[in-house]
Formats: sequence, structure tokens, C-alpha cells
Amino acid sequence: MVERLELLEKDLKDLFEGRVMVLRIFPFASEGTCKKWKYPLENSSELNRYSNATDVSVNRIGMTLFETEGKPEKMEDYFRTASGLHAMVDKIINLKIVNPLKKIQAGLAKAWDEGCEVESLNGRMMNPGIIRSFEADDNGGLPPHIDTLYKDLPTCNEFKKMKSQLAANLYLSTPNEGGELEVWDFTPSTEELQNLFSGNHDFIDREKIPVKPILIKPRIGELVLFRSNCVHSVRASKGGMRTAASCFIGYYDDESPLTVWA
Repeated sequence: MVERLELLEKDLKDLFEGRVMVLRIFPFASEGTCKKWKYPLENSSELNRYSNATDVSVNRIGMTLFETEGKPEKMEDYFRTASGLHAMVDKIINLKIVNPLKKIQAGLAKAWDEGCEVESLNGRMMNPGIIRSFEADDNGGLPPHIDTLYKDLPTCNEFKKMKSQLAANLYLSTPNEGGELEVWDFTPSTEELQNLFSGNHDFIDREKIPVKPILIKPRIGELVLFRSNCVHSVRASKGGMRTAASCFIGYYDDESPLTVWA
């Protein structure tokens, strides 16, 4: 794990190439700006549970590939949401400050020589990210799992040249207790995953993970990046919401821009 005051290309390359598992940038945004973001976002009517995981005490603004389940009609809903996501977040914030998802993308563009752009699928812009909020006093957190494009789009060949995928979280609020991010230095193969699933959604039985996790207590205004194909989870929290602007980051090669999506 590496901690920095700013986002640097060298550290991103270390993440993409597996020399580093977690990168923490603090402060990436000021606490004052996070407060201006969090109050309208946490109270927005657009903040709702995942459409296909209403039993999980996590709400989001925006739609994720996870929710499409590869179904054509849900993919259309996804693309419609994606095209208006930034405008929706800007309207909710209603302030003349950059929204947190744009701030993440701008930070990546500044750090990476080739810039950063929103990923596309079949020529259509994907969702640039989501606002995700864990409910106050939630009892479950988010169990261990992995995130990869290949899991969400198993029959799609469009991203074969992508060499690495990161997850990025910019924390706007944190609970009084709990809410820690756990990351395991363990990247199970597709075959291994079948023997690790707990039977609930695509979650992994933590008792079957062969290594111990790194435990990260996020700070308001902190940007945390990690390799999303590593098993990771969020511990249950108490005393306040845990809200972050989140996206995935794709790396193709050093001569190509980074991409973001959710």
C-alpha cells in the first residue's frame, strides 16, 4: 500500500502492473468541498438501492453494469442513464463546483500523459461513475467480491486489449464506526470463483479466502484506488452514512488514455 499527497503516473503504473495493490491520495478533495457535495447527494430522491440487489443496504445514484445482467432491455436503461449522469449529479449539487465524478476523471487526466476519457461499448458512452452510499447503521456492509468487465459482460470481446482494471473511491462522508475497506492480495480465476461463491449474488465466502486482508479506514476527501480483480469488501458501519463517488479505471497501454466507467 502506498500513500501520496497527489496522483502520479508512476504510482498508477505500479497499480496497473501489480507492484502495488492499494494507492491512497489524501487529501484529494477538501473536507469543506466534500460537505457541499454530500448533503444534497445523500438526501437526493435519485439515491436508491441496486435494482437487482435490494437486500443489500447500499444505495446509488447512477446505474451500474452489474445491474444490467447482460439483458438487452436493461442495457438500454444503462445507456440512457449514462448519457445524463453528469447533468443529473450537477443538478443535485446545484453549486458552481465540479462534481466529484468529474474531479476524479480530471485528476486522472492530469496524472496520465495520454489523458482520461469515458469508456464506450459498441460506440456508446458508458456510465462515467456512480455516487454510492452505505446506509447509516447498516448491518451487512458489502461482502467480499471482485469486479471485472469480463464478469459483467462475459460474452463481450470489445475489451480484450484492456490489461488492468482499478476501482476508485473518493470519500465524501464516513461513519463513526466501521465502514473499513478490506482488500485481499488474491485474484481468483474464473474457475476458482465457482468454488468461492457464498450463494448470495456474486459474493465470496470470506472463510475460503486463503490470505489475510489489508484494512483501510477511509478519510473524508481521500481517494483510494486498488486493483478491482483483487477480492475486496466493505465492513458494516454505525453512526452515519459512508458515501463515495466511485468508478472503475481501465488501462490498455502507456500510449492510450485511461478510461472510466461504472
